[in-house]
Amino acid sequence: MGIPRAWASDLAVLRLGGSVIEPHADHVIVASPQNPGFHWGNFVLVTDAGAGHDLARWVACFDEHFPEADHLAIGLPLEPDRQRCAEHRLVAEAEVVLVAAEAPAGPALPDGYLVRGLREEDWAAVVDLDLREDGTASPELGEPGPGRSDPAHRLFLQRRTETRRRLVAGGHATFLGAFAPDRSLAAVLGIVLCGPVGGARQLARYQHVVTAAEHRRRGLASHLLAAAGRWAAERGADAWEIHADPGTAAHRLYDRLGFGESCLLWEVSGAPGSS
Repeated sequence: MGIPRAWASDLAVLRLGGSVIEPHADHVIVASPQNPGFHWGNFVLVTDAGAGHDLARWVACFDEHFPEADHLAIGLPLEPDRQRCAEHRLVAEAEVVLVAAEAPAGPALPDGYLVRGLREEDWAAVVDLDLREDGTASPELGEPGPGRSDPAHRLFLQRRTETRRRLVAGGHATFLGAFAPDRSLAAVLGIVLCGPVGGARQLARYQHVVTAAEHRRRGLASHLLAAAGRWAAERGADAWEIHADPGTAAHRLYDRLGFGESCLLWEVSGAPGSS
């Protein structure tokens, strides 16, 4: 079975970041030994819609491959049966996959702000920004949250940062920061060149859109989306993808910027050993 379209860019980003993608006849095992606390970097992805409702099988499959995990994560190619989820004490969630055929246009940068690529000394500020924003910086990637004072969550963020630094160093991505007049980090956003995905010759997948609470409603995220989109276009991108929780402010923003809904990504999660 092929990879469900909704999950294709996730797997492309994970592979570039060093995760191990192990294909089977009707599912894929995704493992990120460099960051075992990354829930959606260590999961089972079901690729056969005909097997998607057999949650007991997939829970057992996850437990077999991740016996030490403190989470349970299963990606699905279709909407799960809510009753079966309840029977297994699993929570079902959806993300909207949005795609644009050209890089979005954004507003001018507010006076006093500066946008540039992240430097070596900036990455620690990204971790601090995530922690201040309650661990919800990029719900599309499934970070455990809130965890502002949780050492395990900080370690997860630090390891994720190391992966992203390697993506940038390898030329696969850029991460841009918007810096306030006092030069503190006000917002951050990344984009990864995924190669041929979903009919694109070069799909660009946005990552990690977060703005500090005190700097919101100034157009920083829109400006960063446009700047990162131009970076990808200059490197051959011909499609741009971003994920959002349905019906949220982020979803509405991306819609206004020209992203169209492509499909839904379905995932279920819970405690290990759910039965």
